[in-house]
Amino acid sequence: MTDKELIRKRFSGAGAAYGDAAVVQRDIAAALSSMIDMHVPGLFRDRILEVGCGTGFLTRRLAADTAVKELFINDICSEFSSFFEDLPSVKFIPGDAELIDFPSGIGLIASSSVIQWFDSQESFFHKCRKCLRSGGYLAFSTFGPGNLYEIYKTTGSGLPYRSLDSLIAMLSPEFDIVHSFETFSVLRFSSPVEVLRHLKQTGVNGIRRRLWTRADLADFTRRYLSNFAVSDTGSGCTLTYHPLYVVAQARK
Repeated sequence: MTDKELIRKRFSGAGAAYGDAAVVQRDIAAALSSMIDMHVPGLFRDRILEVGCGTGFLTRRLAADTAVKELFINDICSEFSSFFEDLPSVKFIPGDAELIDFPSGIGLIASSSVIQWFDSQESFFHKCRKCLRSGGYLAFSTFGPGNLYEIYKTTGSGLPYRSLDSLIAMLSPEFDIVHSFETFSVLRFSSPVEVLRHLKQTGVNGIRRRLWTRADLADFTRRYLSNFAVSDTGSGCTLTYHPLYVVAQARK
């Protein structure tokens, strides 16, 4: 089971730095918003629920859509509601999306870079289907097995990321896939310490439960550089993200 309280604390602590540090997540939200514009008809964008709104990368794009009449947003960090004080029409719902009740009659459920933290994506998809109206849409991004590959190979720790095919199989009993794809994004950092700083500033270190000693950090740095130093420059190192995107329509 995922330690949701640890995740909440890590993302809450990263809130102030997240906007500048989460460059990949910002780009993913922009790509997902474009997919929604392209594949979700306006008549289903009138009543939207966003799951895991964070500091608002996707929220602000959804709120700017003239088709939107009601926008419900959810996040496990209740304090993130302060990021949306300038959007009075947005209705903030705090809590764990796997446990709270969703509004009914929703035309679109959107979620960017969130469901990899859930204990059961399959149960979440079923929950979404129940609150969507007939023919409603689910549009989300998450991360695949190649995500943060360098961290996993160096530490042996990581989330149990699902493949795109696996997620589509989970959706297939209740949804038709409208569009899906996956890609990779590789960031460069000056050192493994900068990689760790990036992960802390984006809340992605939510699976690490203990503080490292100086010896732990030295060992991590040595092993990280031995495998993931940037070969063409002789300095720095890489960190890989593996975004997955899906737009699905609930079966009528």
